Amino acid sequence: MKNRITNIQNFTFISLIVACMIIFPIILTGCLEPVIPEITAEEEGAEKLTRNTITVIGNGSIKILPDEVSVNISVLTEEPTTEEAVNKNSTISKEIISQIETIDAENLKIESISYELYPVYDYSSKDKPPKIYAYRVLNTIKASTTDLEKIGEIIATATETGATDISSIGFDITEETRKKAKNDALAKATLDASEKASAIVNAMGLVIDSVLYITEGEVYIPVMAPLGLGEIKAEEAAPPQILPREIEVTASINIVYSFTR
Repeated sequence: MKNRITNIQNFTFISLIVACMIIFPIILTGCLEPVIPEITAEEEGAEKLTRNTITVIGNGSIKILPDEVSVNISVLTEEPTTEEAVNKNSTISKEIISQIETIDAENLKIESISYELYPVYDYSSKDKPPKIYAYRVLNTIKASTTDLEKIGEIIATATETGATDISSIGFDITEETRKKAKNDALAKATLDASEKASAIVNAMGLVIDSVLYITEGEVYIPVMAPLGLGEIKAEEAAPPQILPREIEVTASINIVYSFTR
C-alpha cells in the first residue's frame, strides 16, 4: 500500500514539473513584447538622404578684365666707392619716384622691392687675386595703379628719368573685383546645377521636392604671368600701349535634391 502511495506521489510531482515546463514559456512569451531599436535623427537623416535623391554638379564661369597693373623699375649705378654708388642711386631713384607721382593715375602706389649693394672685381690679372675696382647698387621699386591706360606713361617717365631696367609688367584684379567674380561664377554654377537636376528629373517623370545639401566646390582664379620687356633705355622710344588679357574665373558646386514620384 505504501509503495503504491509513493508511486502516485512521484507521478504527481513529475507531472507538475512537466506542466510547469510547458506553461511557463507560454506565459513568459505573452508577457514580453519585441524590442524595436530606436532610429536616431542622424540615421533617419542619412536614410532620407539616400532615398529619392539626386546629386548634381554645377559649373559656372565668367570672363573679366584685370583692373590693376604693376611694373618693376630698377636703377643700377656703379661708382668707385660705396658712398658714391649709394648716393648716385638714391638721387636717381628719388627723381624717378617724384616724376611718377606727378602722373594723374588712380590708386597709384609705389613701394620698394629690393636693394642690393655689391663689389665689382677685376679678374684681368692671372697672377694676382681678383681686385675690387668698383661698387654697384641695384634698387628696384614697384609702381602699381588701377588706371591701366597710364602704365605706358609710367614706364616712359621712369626710363626718361634714369631707370635702367623695366620688368615684370603684371595685370591683376583688386580684392573687390575678385570677390564679385567669385560670387558671380558660383551663382552661374548653382543655376547650372538646378537646370541639370530639372532636366534629369523631368525626363523620368518625377518632381523635385527640395534641396537637401549644398557643397561649394573649387573656385579658380588664374594668376597672370608678368610680361617681360627686357632692358629699356632712356633714349629708346616709349613702349606701345599694353593691353590686358581677359581672365576666366570658374566655379563648381555640388547639390543634393530630393524628388517625389
